[in-house]
Amino acid sequence: MKIQKVLTLAAALLFCSLAYAHEFWLEPVKFWLKKDEKARIDLMVGEDYTGEHSNGHKYKILKLDHYGKGGKQDIRSKVDGDSLSRIDIAFATEGSHLIAFNNTSKFIELEASQFNEYLRTEGLDHIRKLRQQNNDTSKAGRELYQRCVKTLVQVGKETDATYALTTGMKLEIIPDKNPYAQTANGQITFKVLFDNKPLKNALVLAWHSVNGKTTHETARSGKDGKVTFSIDQTGKWMISTVQMVANSDTKQADWQSFWGSYTFGFY
Repeated sequence: MKIQKVLTLAAALLFCSLAYAHEFWLEPVKFWLKKDEKARIDLMVGEDYTGEHSNGHKYKILKLDHYGKGGKQDIRSKVDGDSLSRIDIAFATEGSHLIAFNNTSKFIELEASQFNEYLRTEGLDHIRKLRQQNNDTSKAGRELYQRCVKTLVQVGKETDATYALTTGMKLEIIPDKNPYAQTANGQITFKVLFDNKPLKNALVLAWHSVNGKTTHETARSGKDGKVTFSIDQTGKWMISTVQMVANSDTKQADWQSFWGSYTFGFY
């Protein structure tokens, strides 16, 4: 009986950790490359900017595009066919290269207390208030969620404006300057767009990982959708946020969320 209780508790804890393992990002093995150098970009899921390869068999890729030198190329053919969790690519031109990924929505249901805590930790105050107003705080959270993520890779020394392109995804994070064009540590402002409009009061996180140790800062976006972080030229960085709205088809789910991230690094 005691063993069974321990196993039940362990299973519950595992479920909680999986339920909240929502961060998703593109992680190049190297952010700085040489022209025509073979590169690998991993599709990662987890928390605290550490995780595991995403199971690409659980969704369909809606968008996987490469932007560089003013051009755009669909690179879904570059995804490893077995795991669907890795992109194998080489860049033929020097400059800044942006990869954008968007997938189909997946469904998740959390019991009421878990969903309420999830809304709190992700800063989704507008959804918390809606649930309170509708006396729904004791209801389970039925949610569809999808990813809108980007990574910036630098090839050679020549930088350009590719870093700031909008890609047509529902949720976009856009730096006001190229991180790779900076010559010293300094501040970078990031604009958050939802439906191509500034998203105000979004909880934005800046994750910084150096030698396997991760730290992070948080800030709320202003009316202009902008938030500023101090960026130093070490390790790898991820800027992330989430937006949630009421789902149009309540039979399918009550809520639809969009998870955005923008990664870059200095190795």
